[in-house]
Amino acid sequence: MRRYFVNPELKRSSVVLLFLNIIFMLGTILTLKLYQNSLKQDYIKTFGYITVIISQNNPEIIREIAPIITKGINNRDAEEGERILKQYGLTKELENNLFPYINKSNQKYNWYIADIFMVMVFVFFILNYIQCGYFYKRIRRINLGAKKIIDGDYNISINENKEGDFSKLSTSFNSMREIIKNSINELKSEKQFLVDLLSDISHQLKTPLSSMIIYNDILLNKKISKEQSTTFLINSKNQLYRMNWLIKSILKLARLDAKSIEFNMEYQSLNETVNCSIEALDEKIANKRIEVNFNQFNEVIFLHDRDWICEALINIVKNCVEHTQRRGKIDIDIMENPIYKRITISDNGEGIDDKDLPNIFKRFYKAKTSRNSESIGIGLALSKSIIESHNGIINVQSKVGIGTKFIITFLNYY
Repeated sequence: MRRYFVNPELKRSSVVLLFLNIIFMLGTILTLKLYQNSLKQDYIKTFGYITVIISQNNPEIIREIAPIITKGINNRDAEEGERILKQYGLTKELENNLFPYINKSNQKYNWYIADIFMVMVFVFFILNYIQCGYFYKRIRRINLGAKKIIDGDYNISINENKEGDFSKLSTSFNSMREIIKNSINELKSEKQFLVDLLSDISHQLKTPLSSMIIYNDILLNKKISKEQSTTFLINSKNQLYRMNWLIKSILKLARLDAKSIEFNMEYQSLNETVNCSIEALDEKIANKRIEVNFNQFNEVIFLHDRDWICEALINIVKNCVEHTQRRGKIDIDIMENPIYKRITISDNGEGIDDKDLPNIFKRFYKAKTSRNSESIGIGLALSKSIIESHNGIINVQSKVGIGTKFIITFLNYY
């Protein structure tokens, strides 16, 4: 009941009905007033006629008759009068048309009632037509919007500038439209993602597969020495390792993009995670005799999945190692404040050209000036996806011939 009176549309309908009832009541009161005036007038005419007849025979009796008309009558005398009139056939059982003045007044009253009824019907029809038109116009708009959504047009928006259930319905409709639109777009994106993924896999596997086919044909059909055979087998082994790593990396990227990975999130030392990534590259770092300085002034605790963050850092540090000359230097700094935690990894290597800088996090992107023939451009893309999955941001600054700096920022409200 409370919701009924809160609803603006129902309030409006109730006001209209109340307005109609008031009009009907006023019309009825006016009709009764007119009927009473008409009956009084006819009453006076009837007594006036009787008075004229009596006054012709006995003028003095008028003084006694006139006060009776306005002051009322004695019940005993009235009953005696009724008995006398009954002797002449004048009773209440007579038909109304035998009482000309009363019949005339009743006819007037009936016409008044009929006129009021017709006016009320007309007013009710007009108001009902306006109100129904108001409601059905809104319903048609929603129906048209639903049909357009079914036809694939998601640009329609239904706006209501008045409060009420229609306003709530339009809000729900617009929300439903956005949900359907986003769902369709997500399905299209997922479809395109699968197409791109299959294209990337086929493109990246084409070269090592072609090499292995050639090696296999040579081993089967050519007479070669044992040393050459061993070389081809080693090359095939390297290609197999490369394909295995490539497939695993692409699948990791695909799972990250599809948000199908459940991270093992724990509050743990980010310092230990950084040390883990450095230790995983000890051999590469030692081979190039690169100096790695990890500057840690305090213990930084962060909610993260150590294995995944470690893998992201390994790819970044590995990129620095590969693009830094022998006996180069890599600095790793870690710090925190109330807003964020930050890891900075910088090297004094060859640097990245300004043309390549915006693209280094794109999957399978390889700079034209890159000297690393083994690189396929997936490590940094994977690192970026992992960091962003932890609500982090990765930026890069670089100057050719001076070095490159990777800045990883994790916001504290994660």
